[in-house]
Amino acid sequence: MSVHPEPSAKEKKIIISKNTVGNKITCAIDKKAITKKTDIEFHHIKPLTFYEKSDSSNLVTVCKKHHKELQELSLTEYNSAKEMEKFFKTGLKKLNDVIELKLNGNIYEKNIRMKISQDNNEVSMAFEDNDYRKVFPLSVCPSTGFKYFYTVLSIDYIHNDEELQPRPLEMARLFNLYRHLLVNTQLTPSVCRLANHRILLFDGQHKAAAQIWAGRKEIECKIYIDPDIGLLKETNLIAHDKLRQMPFFTSVLISKWANIFAEEWKGYMAGKGPKSESGFVSFLTGKGKKKSTAINMIESNIYDSIIEDKKNSITKYIEEFSPTNKKPLTTNRLKQTVFKKFVALPPLDINIEESDKLREFERKNIVKLLNMIANHTLTDKWDPDKNDENHRKSERIYLSGSFKAWTGILKDAVAAVLELFDENDRKEIFLREISNDDWESIENCMEVMFNRNVWHDGTQENYNTLRLSNENQVRKYLSRRGLSVNDMLYHRNLDVDNFID
Repeated sequence: MSVHPEPSAKEKKIIISKNTVGNKITCAIDKKAITKKTDIEFHHIKPLTFYEKSDSSNLVTVCKKHHKELQELSLTEYNSAKEMEKFFKTGLKKLNDVIELKLNGNIYEKNIRMKISQDNNEVSMAFEDNDYRKVFPLSVCPSTGFKYFYTVLSIDYIHNDEELQPRPLEMARLFNLYRHLLVNTQLTPSVCRLANHRILLFDGQHKAAAQIWAGRKEIECKIYIDPDIGLLKETNLIAHDKLRQMPFFTSVLISKWANIFAEEWKGYMAGKGPKSESGFVSFLTGKGKKKSTAINMIESNIYDSIIEDKKNSITKYIEEFSPTNKKPLTTNRLKQTVFKKFVALPPLDINIEESDKLREFERKNIVKLLNMIANHTLTDKWDPDKNDENHRKSERIYLSGSFKAWTGILKDAVAAVLELFDENDRKEIFLREISNDDWESIENCMEVMFNRNVWHDGTQENYNTLRLSNENQVRKYLSRRGLSVNDMLYHRNLDVDNFID
């Protein structure tokens, strides 16, 4: 898309005449009069393709201020951006929300009746709102045997697949795709499945939403007929986890893997013999799944139980769970820091009754730790609108490098308090019941940690160092600034003789 060329003097007169109201030339953005002739500028209404010539019918008058604000956006794109900002301000949005908006709030619960021919080579669809019937050639996936067909479908019949497509839309991604599709064709169809006479779209949500925002009333679809939902769910998760540039939110992946875990766990527990986490992994690998997939299910179940605990006060500071305002955390950041340091890696090779008991200790301990962290670093401190010293201190604590570094320091301090010096014990740090006295000591260490001068240092040099990706480098820097395990223990009169920082 290119910026329009400057119109000729003749074209300017035509454009001005069309944009004059009550003898006053108006700005197309705010509809106000442009009082100075030197402030009259011209801008295109619709975006131009590379091969399209500009003409006066696609130009309007704008004031100098708004022309600068528009930059390379056409008036159509600018208005859509404003509309999109307003749309996303009210919370997380999905494809259904876009369809309802563009259908002016009309309910679109339209169903489809389908019939497959006896020789399985075609499918016919009848639409609810009329007697119109379409016939399509039926294809079969050579890998899975899933039946599917292609069609162009009215958006009245399309629904977001909540089970397979739980991601909310992202405004930046949606807007960029919308701009592209205003002047370009859609190369690949959205992928759907037919379930209970409804077309459920599970892959290509942003693409479909962008087309609908651009004014298209029909969407190109690849539609699966009665596929194995479990296999399709797992395929979709793996595709968004490892094979795509635009992954699910980590929180969504965790939740969905935890759901699959629950389904597989029932099958495992129904069998005979002793049960354990390692036995569950063997059960899944015996069914042809990868060991990493099996372990991921267990981890996700653990993470999900921590995040969804109603007593977990840090959740309101996680971006995916509180879309308003800027947040310091994402589920992925928690996964790479607190969870990585404090959750014992599965699978545990002990009887399931014992491991469940230990995992429950672990879950409660981590929730308690997160609440302490929130109390010392976020509650009544994190406030981007106020942006006072308390907020800026909180920002420094949660910079990329500092967050990784201090969670590592905190783990070592907790291990020292609990007198866990063996490396294997430290790997299972929270698989135990912790006394109130030990929790008091842990919180004392935390208080020392978050009151160090390094968090109050507003220099650019300090900021740049704290955001370094190298955890060891940041940890050494924090040690030089007076924040180390021995320092924390010393200031709380703990025994450091047997602990090496």
